[in-house]
Amino acid sequence: MRPLLFFFTLLLVLSTHAFSQTTNKNEIPFELLPSGHILVKAKVDGVQGNFIFDTGAGITMFTKSFFSKLKDTIREDGGYTGFRATGERMDIDLYWVKNVEFGAIKKEKEEVSYIDANLGGIDGILSLKLMESQPFTIDYNKKVIRLESAQSLTSIKKTAKSIPVQLEQSREKALTLFAYFKVNDTLTLQFSLDSGAEKDVYRINSKHLQRLGVDVSDSLHVKKIAKRSEINTDFVSNIYITKLPKLATASNPSINTTNFPAQFVDGLIYDGIIWINWLGSSITFDLDKKQLLVEK
Repeated sequence: MRPLLFFFTLLLVLSTHAFSQTTNKNEIPFELLPSGHILVKAKVDGVQGNFIFDTGAGITMFTKSFFSKLKDTIREDGGYTGFRATGERMDIDLYWVKNVEFGAIKKEKEEVSYIDANLGGIDGILSLKLMESQPFTIDYNKKVIRLESAQSLTSIKKTAKSIPVQLEQSREKALTLFAYFKVNDTLTLQFSLDSGAEKDVYRINSKHLQRLGVDVSDSLHVKKIAKRSEINTDFVSNIYITKLPKLATASNPSINTTNFPAQFVDGLIYDGIIWINWLGSSITFDLDKKQLLVEK
């Protein structure tokens, strides 16, 4: 599970911002929040809600208040143990819910869980698992999630740059994806690609500090903070914040960012976890071929 940074001000955002209008049945409008999160609407068992679309979440998760509105849920006998990127353990119950509608995607049932948390007007998160069999594009210019076909994928491939990705399937219950990146032209690291990460979030395991030439005692260039989990307030992560010269995809160095804000996190369970908006204005997920297709 990934860190979810929600703000109570989202209630104001929800009431003052309208979703993009679209007449294309294959396009799902979204609101790009100032925090960098992708806000979408979906229906579950006829109940409409506002959700964060999160490629790093693993499992679709509702708030308890939204889940309580669903009349037809089935609890599984077993559960699931997941870990947020910080290493925080989460033991959750699993449920089947019926009639999930996300744009043109309609599923008779979906495996989900819920948490007893106030997400400031957000009803939960929709995970990549919901979309695993459907190629789609996050179009940040049009602010839509577009469902792709074999024909449209062929067209996209003519102009887009490809990034190979690796999928992490956990017991066929949770799905996340990763790609290899070159940091400072020295280390090749595998990062989790997380549309649910906050804007400008580039988190790297602190074990790489020394090899990347970061001196944590240099208080002029490195700031240390302690971040308490918003779910388990007893869980605290130590984070070292600085800037690094360059980050590029290992497969295509032309996809890069420079002088980027890096957060080195103690106990991170991956090499790193990063937001994806910087990769391109249009990002196509072709999970069957294990690739992203990006266009600036």
